Amino acid sequence: MPYFVYEISPERKLTYVEVFDDYRSAKNLCRDRRAGGDMTKGHELRMVFASNQKEAEGLLKQKRKPSTPIEEWEV
Repeated sequence: MPYFVYEISPERKLTYVEVFDDYRSAKNLCRDRRAGGDMTKGHELRMVFASNQKEAEGLLKQKRKPSTPIEEWEV
């Protein structure tokens, strides 16, 4: 299954960036864009593992419980 990369606006609007067959390439794109200042202020970059673009967008739109105590504290 491929890795989809999306930019997410503060209003939770998804913008498709690119799809990769391997984790390392997707991770490198996310890291480089975050470090390079290519991100619009307030936007975040997310990578998701899904079978197709529709499933990827559905996963990114789902409300999920915090997975760590630090995430719980930040909410």
